[in-house]
Amino acid sequence: MATQPRTVYVVDDDKSVVRAIARLIRAAGMEAVELSGVRDLGNILSLDPEGTVVSDIRMPGQSGLTIPATLAELGTPLPVIFLTALDDKEARRDAERVGAAGFFKKPVDGNELLDAIRETSRRSRGRSRPKCKGRQDW
Repeated sequence: MATQPRTVYVVDDDKSVVRAIARLIRAAGMEAVELSGVRDLGNILSLDPEGTVVSDIRMPGQSGLTIPATLAELGTPLPVIFLTALDDKEARRDAERVGAAGFFKKPVDGNELLDAIRETSRRSRGRSRPKCKGRQDW
């Protein structure tokens, strides 16, 4: 079985999506931190270095695509799995360009998302670049 991250940061402007994904993550035995935007993630003083981020791409204000750069600036480059309701080639290309560890179209299958989170965590702890495709092909 793949290793689980200690903490999963869930970022989405839709509170019902955040709550549903956080519930799924907690039921799988991981800690979930519910956040409504990229700014909230940047305001966390001490990110879990073994964590993972699950984020929407399109949100008011800062795009989820800025998260990898934000995390790098904070000195905690965590793997990021992106979710989007508007799946198109541009979104996939942009996610891949910023180093996404995974990409899923909403609504996401919970088991597939959990598998991607575990695989991403396993790879990042193995010090290789976290890269998993999730349900969707790049």
